[in-house]
Amino acid sequence: MKKIVKILFVSVMICIFASPAFSADLSDLQKHVDTFSEKISRVLPFNSTIGLNWSDAYIGQLLSKPPRFGVGFSAGATTMDIKFINELLKEFGTNEVHIPLLERFGFPIPAYTVEGRIGGFVLPFDIGVKIGYLPGLNIFDMKLDYLLVGADFRYALIDSKLFPLKLSVGVGYNYLSGGISRDIPGQSFSFNSYGITAGSSNLGFLWGTSTVELKVQVSYPVFFITPYAGVGASYAWTHAGYKVDSDSDLAISGGALDQFIKDVEKDLGINASKNGFESIVNNANFNIRAFGGLSFNMAVVRLDLTAMYNILGGNFGASLGLRFQL
Repeated sequence: MKKIVKILFVSVMICIFASPAFSADLSDLQKHVDTFSEKISRVLPFNSTIGLNWSDAYIGQLLSKPPRFGVGFSAGATTMDIKFINELLKEFGTNEVHIPLLERFGFPIPAYTVEGRIGGFVLPFDIGVKIGYLPGLNIFDMKLDYLLVGADFRYALIDSKLFPLKLSVGVGYNYLSGGISRDIPGQSFSFNSYGITAGSSNLGFLWGTSTVELKVQVSYPVFFITPYAGVGASYAWTHAGYKVDSDSDLAISGGALDQFIKDVEKDLGINASKNGFESIVNNANFNIRAFGGLSFNMAVVRLDLTAMYNILGGNFGASLGLRFQL
């Protein structure tokens, strides 16, 4: 089994859960867990940077007239190589996804945030915060959980009154967690000489990442349009995995339950009990992203279009933001 990404990895999860029962070898599943965890350790941190990518590199002072602040929302997606998703689908005995557009550009992983930013005081800085939350949403007989929170601090190095170019440096923190689960009928697994049968169960996929990012951004307003560009370097701690909880004790053939629990933990690193098992794999990675775009400025309304590229991971991203800003 493995670890699937973020909330609206839903389409793929629907495909996975469309198969009411499956039989899998835990050794093969764990290999894919390790591979997928390494790949996701670049995808999730990149995805967590959606939001707070405002066109203005610095919005001004909170105590000025008028006070400088803004509120709005952003929604977007980043991509992941679909071949790793297909490897997981094969393990579940489910049809692979073969869509030329997705095979070329990657599978989209959505995200959204509600966000706000206030200007600084005395010193030329601003502070932004964001949050996206879906608490236990039930859809297609599945329970979805999603949380994205973040904040940043930007300091203006250039904010000229004569020349409207703005340049800022900043630091930000993003935390992303999520999961998707569904009640499933009895499932069978194998491991070495063991045969494992779980009764009526709950199968869940869990993921999360904490990311610290240093970034530089430049912007230059031209009439009612503000082009902008930037780069961010981050370090992230990511985990992803699966969990099977059975309503009854696992049925074991080929050995005793206690010995199976010891063997599967020793050989595969899977935590098992009499009622189920789980595997959470941790990774840490350095990432670099480039981002840029433009905003359309209509009085106190800003419409932001942002494109992003994960330089080390080769993933793309895009977002649309709408906000009120003074």
